[in-house]
Amino acid sequence: MIPDSITFHLVAKICNADSVAEAIAMYAQCWQLVGEYRFVFASVKGATPGYAVNRTFGSGAAVRSVFATERVFVLDPETFREMQVSQGPVHYPVDFSISLDTQALSYLEPYMNRSLSKKIPNDFKEVFEFIARDEVNVDPLPYINENRFNLVETKAADRVFAKLKSYEVLRTLDKTWLETRGEVRSVLTKNELDARALKLISDMYEARRDNRMMEDLYARHQMLYLCLMKMASIQLRTPRLKLTEKVIDFMSFCDGQLATMFAREIAIARAYFQQGQKLTFFGKVQKGRADLLQNLSNMAWDLLHIRHLEEGMTLKISPGARYFFTSLLTFDKRLIEIIDLYPLRSLAYKTGGGGILPVYSGDWLTAVAPEGEARPHIEQFFSEAFKRSRDSRREACKADLPRVTAKLEAELVGLSA
Repeated sequence: MIPDSITFHLVAKICNADSVAEAIAMYAQCWQLVGEYRFVFASVKGATPGYAVNRTFGSGAAVRSVFATERVFVLDPETFREMQVSQGPVHYPVDFSISLDTQALSYLEPYMNRSLSKKIPNDFKEVFEFIARDEVNVDPLPYINENRFNLVETKAADRVFAKLKSYEVLRTLDKTWLETRGEVRSVLTKNELDARALKLISDMYEARRDNRMMEDLYARHQMLYLCLMKMASIQLRTPRLKLTEKVIDFMSFCDGQLATMFAREIAIARAYFQQGQKLTFFGKVQKGRADLLQNLSNMAWDLLHIRHLEEGMTLKISPGARYFFTSLLTFDKRLIEIIDLYPLRSLAYKTGGGGILPVYSGDWLTAVAPEGEARPHIEQFFSEAFKRSRDSRREACKADLPRVTAKLEAELVGLSA
């Protein structure tokens, strides 16, 4: 049996290939050893993953996938064998879904309330017409994940139910009515919409009984919340510190306090330290704001939604589909900016889920640490010695997270006073 470490090394090499042609050549040499994995590459040539591709609407809304390109190239044993037989393009079934974030619903929801008699502006109508297409599948997963912890109070549950019902209207738009009347309604009856929303909220209550799942969701949000709090702390406390010193400070925190190096967040941190509030994702991160911690918590959900898009690709939603592609529909320009900042160049994952390896566009190390005297200090975090240290300390760090969280929150509250 091939050790997992060797298999993962081969997977990483394929993901980091300089071109699709090089990736194919590597895969041809070892495909039987990495057969559990599927590979997806951003590409100027290849398949179009349904409607889960980047597009921008006149209203400021945008659909964003985790890849920068509109096309992708895939590798897996079945597709590779078909490529060898055909000596050319191959065809394979795909499925996709577009997640609507909470802000997207907030922007669209007023036009679903017919009592307001609002005529849909043309730029918003463009978004509704896109969602109404028979081929477009939308889901409310970002909203559901953000609100799994908000079902304790009856008022909160009623509010969640109303939102889920609005999502169901969007998922079942009457296309003909929209085209002829310029109004939004569902093809379903009120009772049918109630039943579907009730099923969704019932599933949310059922999920709350899965302690392991809820603890994992909470922990993942908290880790990103901690990352953002540390970024804010460094920038607000020491604005005049050199850029590379800020980056090293943040990476030292990830290594020492979290025992995990977050590639995307390290790149985001550098962009924030370099641009300050010109990076508008951090526009509400200011001294003196009473809502600073709440804003950082909301931003952590945004970053977690991006991760869920990556992980969602590992799911097998439709039995007949070989690949499942994900994207996000949002009106949040700040979130769009962050997604565009660091898209994927490739993604590998084990069939059936797990073993996910995202590789980001460009040269990550050069982006985070341009050539200079600071480069060795940053490279050391990825040495074998540092990796072994993080592995040995990870569980202890997890147990210490409440203390680290309380300390950072108190520090930021002090800065905001």
